[in-house]
Amino acid sequence: MSASLWGRKARGVAVASIVVIGAVPPTAALAGHMTDWRHDHSTRGVPSRPHGYSALRSKFGSPCGSRANDARTLFPHASGRNKRGYVYYHPYLARNVGHNIRGHVSKRHKDQAFDYGQYGYNCRRMRGSSSWSTHAFGAAIDTNTARNPQGQSYWNGRGADGQDHGMYIPDVFRGDYPGHGFRWGKSWRDPHHFQYVTGY
Repeated sequence: MSASLWGRKARGVAVASIVVIGAVPPTAALAGHMTDWRHDHSTRGVPSRPHGYSALRSKFGSPCGSRANDARTLFPHASGRNKRGYVYYHPYLARNVGHNIRGHVSKRHKDQAFDYGQYGYNCRRMRGSSSWSTHAFGAAIDTNTARNPQGQSYWNGRGADGQDHGMYIPDVFRGDYPGHGFRWGKSWRDPHHFQYVTGY
């Protein structure tokens, strides 16, 4: 995949990429789709997940630090339904989010299981608290927020295509293989939230 889609952002460099695709039959176009892509469940692909605030700071640095938004991945519904945009986060998660999670979804042609909005880094405190949000460290991703608002106790699996994809998106983020180690906020009524830390 293109580094501009999956890799780290380049500081001060603007890159434009235009791809022109001719009239290719759909089956031919999809035949070689991501045939070389594989999950990376090494410690680089799924790095150790910190537990507690001290370990979070040790792995990710200070809240709102210079590296907290130093990696990015293109998501299909970041600012609205079918409005692609970059989600920024800490480079500690670059291989896991950019290669594993986005690759997993794209390989299975499941981008429409995502829905808007999709967010990452945000220099802020937790709502109603003086504690820093995991978003301030670049250690959390929110997805499908419009259908899964804070305060809701369940996951609405309806994607941007209007179809019910069940637990597909949470299962990609959370837990062990094929999940990718994120802790799901559903247990504290924040079902769109996935964070890469426990005990905080």
